[in-house]
Amino acid sequence: MRLRNVFCASLVASGLLLVCGADIGQAAELQGNIAGVAAGKPAVVWIEGLAGTVPDRDTTISHVSGRFEPHVSIGFVGNSFVFRNDDDTLHNTHLYMGLAYQKEKSQRPLHYGATLYNVALPEAGMEVKKPITAYHRYREDTGFIQVVCNPHPGEHAYVLVFDHPYAAVTDGTGRFSIPNVPAGTHEVRIWHEGVITKRSGVEVGDADAVELEVELAPAPESADKP
Repeated sequence: MRLRNVFCASLVASGLLLVCGADIGQAAELQGNIAGVAAGKPAVVWIEGLAGTVPDRDTTISHVSGRFEPHVSIGFVGNSFVFRNDDDTLHNTHLYMGLAYQKEKSQRPLHYGATLYNVALPEAGMEVKKPITAYHRYREDTGFIQVVCNPHPGEHAYVLVFDHPYAAVTDGTGRFSIPNVPAGTHEVRIWHEGVITKRSGVEVGDADAVELEVELAPAPESADKP
């Protein structure tokens, strides 16, 4: 008979976190629901401090009907960004990374951050690939990547890049799933519209999926403006 270590932790501050899990061992799935995620504005959930082989998967960002699709995505180091134009009009895909030290030291801080890529896409069906490098990965002193179309300032998207596979984007209902998480006690982080929620003490076992429920606090209006 297998012993089960069932636990629940409730955390406050910027959100309410409820975690229930069992079975200490090798690896299991971390899944759950992020409450407070607005329609069309998903969250990114990841486990901080783990290493692992990233999936072989490119990240496509498309101009579709005057907006970026998807609004939020994740990328993995060693793969590629695929920038695509599905509109019959000129667009560009401009990736910026916020630099915390530059904001602190400069008398003229960059509004969006430092340019990573700025790719013109003048024709429908045009597609350009660019590498995702270790420099692009999420770090506390850089953060997420903003995607902007300069001719159309209303078009915005966001990308978080990781050098491990333990990250996921929520679906339209706020659900997410991260498979094959090593057993142990982990720190889970959640990004939503520029706001990071950090939670430690999340235990993962070896067989049964761990269900995580998070209720996010409302994001400040300026959260997505670096």
